[in-house]
Amino acid sequence: MDLPAEARAEIDKLYHGRSHVELTIGIRRDGKTETVHYGPDRRETGGAPLIYPVGSICKPFTASLTAKYVSEGKLDLDAPLSAYIKGLPERYYPSLRKLATHTSGYTTQPYTLLTTLPFLLRKNKEGGLFHTNPFRGYPDEAEMMKILRETKLKDKPYKFVYSNFAMSVLGYIAGQVSGKGFWDAMNDYIRDELKLPDTFIGNTDLTGYDKKENPCRCWQWEKGDIIAPAGALNSTMDDLLAFAKRNVDGSLPYLAMCHEVQGPCDSKNDSGLAWRLNKEMPVSWHTGAAGPYHAWLGINRNNGNAVAVGINYGLVNVEEIGFAIMRGLL
Repeated sequence: MDLPAEARAEIDKLYHGRSHVELTIGIRRDGKTETVHYGPDRRETGGAPLIYPVGSICKPFTASLTAKYVSEGKLDLDAPLSAYIKGLPERYYPSLRKLATHTSGYTTQPYTLLTTLPFLLRKNKEGGLFHTNPFRGYPDEAEMMKILRETKLKDKPYKFVYSNFAMSVLGYIAGQVSGKGFWDAMNDYIRDELKLPDTFIGNTDLTGYDKKENPCRCWQWEKGDIIAPAGALNSTMDDLLAFAKRNVDGSLPYLAMCHEVQGPCDSKNDSGLAWRLNKEMPVSWHTGAAGPYHAWLGINRNNGNAVAVGINYGLVNVEEIGFAIMRGLL
């Protein structure tokens, strides 16, 4: 695969001091797709595409399902979450748009000292953070409702604060509207509408590694996990490129709203629905991390070019690799 010098330099950094790298890069350029896998010796290898846990790249999928229901009149982006979750006290609640843009006012994670202690004990028993999914089993539906009841927000603009909880509430609402729950609704949507054969909510068995070169199992999810809409996705780089194509080719018109500016983010990006929209380039992008795995997906909204990167190590420079390749495709 012909890569820009900047990208090759970033890949050099990835391989430095690491002995078990499995790196997959997918590029969509001028309507043509190329995917290459590099093993531990950095040579190109063949075989079946690897299915990576792609972590928070799940969020754009959750936003896509939400956009579908908005286009069908089943959801309203400006309606408060209390319009779809019954049993909450009468007061202000953020809109679905604010949930999808991380401007709801909800914190990054829904943890307290009481709920963190069992996780820390389990983490130590199972071998460390990369081995242990901190979102498995907490919060459950009852605990989600408790957080929503006890978190009193004001009717005011909130700054961008990346929130797995807020995105998961959005996914929960989409699951309720579907009548199936999020897990089944998303897997049906991926199969029937997105038509991605190797993408799913659930678990896979690729071996990852931590910074000490220790092998790590995949984070495990359960069907009832409330945080699943924020990070329980698995996919191949080929499928992520196909998803990128669906987002810009007009075949699913409702996906366009996901790439429009819907809220603030930071100095370099605006917020679409889950996507980050780079201010310097017409690129929508998202990073995913799930324990010892990292992934990145970027889409040039003007020409349809796209880049997908998957790596079986945690805390690595996946974003830098992705952007380095994307800049070469502009």
